[in-house]
Amino acid sequence: MNYSLNAGEWSSVFAVPSSVVDKYIKLAGGNSLKLLLFLLRHGGEIFTDGQLKEALGFRREGELEDAALFWVQRGIIRADNGSLTAAADDIPQQELLPEFTPQPQEEKKPAPSLRAVSDNSAAIYTAADIAGRISSDSAIQYLFSEAQTLYGRLLKQPESRTVLMLVDHYGLPAEVAAMLLKYCFKIGKTSTGYIQAAAQSWADDNIKTAEEADAVLSKLEKRFSVEEKLRAAMELKTKFSQKQLGFIKVWSEDWDFNADMILLAHELTLDRTGGMNFSYTNKILENWKAAGIYTKEAAAQESAARKAPAQNTKSSSSSLDVGDIMQDVLKKYRN
Repeated sequence: MNYSLNAGEWSSVFAVPSSVVDKYIKLAGGNSLKLLLFLLRHGGEIFTDGQLKEALGFRREGELEDAALFWVQRGIIRADNGSLTAAADDIPQQELLPEFTPQPQEEKKPAPSLRAVSDNSAAIYTAADIAGRISSDSAIQYLFSEAQTLYGRLLKQPESRTVLMLVDHYGLPAEVAAMLLKYCFKIGKTSTGYIQAAAQSWADDNIKTAEEADAVLSKLEKRFSVEEKLRAAMELKTKFSQKQLGFIKVWSEDWDFNADMILLAHELTLDRTGGMNFSYTNKILENWKAAGIYTKEAAAQESAARKAPAQNTKSSSSSLDVGDIMQDVLKKYRN
C-alpha cells in the first residue's frame, strides 16, 4: 500500500518546519503535533488557553499544557501569560513560507514567583510560567532536562510543577534537586507526593550543597538496602511499622552496621527466641557495637570465645551435672 498527499482540492497550504518531521515525529505525541499544526496554520496569531482547548477539542485537565510543553522545551512554541504562539523566530527561515512572518523576539520577563502554595496542593504554575523559567534560567533548564531523562518521556503538568517546587518552594539548589529526583527514581518512589515529602525533609535538614546531599543519599541508600534485605529475609508482605523502621535507622545509620551484620543478628534472634523480635536483635547489635564487632568473622570469634569456658567446665564435671539438669528443666518450662 502506497500513500501520497492529494492537495488538489486545497486552495492554500502552510509550512511545517522540516525539523518537526526529521527530529520529532517519533517523539511528539498526537496532541503535541495537533497543537503545532494548528499554530502553524495560523502563523503569527496568538491564542489563549481557552481558544486552543475549544479549537482542538482538549477537555482533560492538563491536556493542553502537556501538549504544549513538548514544543516549549524545544523553543518551537512560546507561552506567555496564558497564551501560546508558534515561536517562528526560532525556526530556520528557509523552512517558512513568505507569508509566515516571524514575530519580533519579546524581551524576557523575570521568573515568576510562586503564587500559591499549600501543604496539600502543588504550586499554581501555568505553561507560560514553566516555559519562561526554562528559557530564562539555565539551572532550571538543567533540572528539567535531568527530570525528563529520568521519566523517559515528557513531563506532565503536575510533574513539571513539582520539579519547579523543588527549587521555589523547598529552596533546594537545582543540582541538589536533581540528586533528590535521581534517588527517588532509584528506589522506585516516583509519585509527586513522595518527591515533595522527600524535598520537605531535605529542606528541614537544610541540605543545600551537593556534598551534603551526597552524604544524606549514602545513608538513605544504605538504609533502603537493609530494609529490602530484611523484608526478603522475613518474607514480609506488608511495610515495616514505624517502630521497626526506627530500629533499622539506628542500626544502619547511627551504629553503622551493614546489611549482612543486621541479617546475622536477625538469624541469631530466630535461633535464640524462635521468632522475629526487633528488641532482641537490637540488644545483640548493641552488644556488638560496644565490643567493636562489625564483621561476621569478629562475631564468630566472639561467640567461640564465649562458649569455650562453658565447654571446659562441662568436660571437667560429672556426667550427671546438676547444673545441666536444671538448665534443661528451666528451658522446658519456658518453652
